[in-house]
Amino acid sequence: MQRILPKALFLSFVAVAACAPVKGADEKGVTATFTSENAQAFVAGYQPVEVTVTKSGDSVPANCEIKSSKYTAKFAAPATVNIPAYSKGAVNATLSCTTEDVTKAATFKPVNLSKKARTGSAVGVAVLCPICGLGVAAANASKSKENEIFGFTKMELKL
Repeated sequence: MQRILPKALFLSFVAVAACAPVKGADEKGVTATFTSENAQAFVAGYQPVEVTVTKSGDSVPANCEIKSSKYTAKFAAPATVNIPAYSKGAVNATLSCTTEDVTKAATFKPVNLSKKARTGSAVGVAVLCPICGLGVAAANASKSKENEIFGFTKMELKL
């Protein structure tokens, strides 16, 4: 019984941590600004997103901008950008960066942060208790997808 209790506590902490798909704004990060009041509807919070520009596999400094129909942000990369995560109405975002007189842009599609958190929870539990992990995965599969949160986890622009 004494050996089971620490594992059970650990598993409960892993499960609770994985249930929070939005990490919250990074205090040192650049926060995106909304383009209108309507753009703030259905915001679940801010997700800190690491933005890097790479050339031949190495990170290079660049002046960048993230634009969408709902928010914008200007910053010097590499950077952490606090981007709104949405429960409904998440939109693609375009990252454009300029370095050494070269400008390049790429469009990123939001990912399901809720699903990512659930998958991480099932994997974490499965490592310690394979049968429990299957149970968590099965329970998550049957959950309603109505309240999913969508956002970004990382943006990398390759030159």
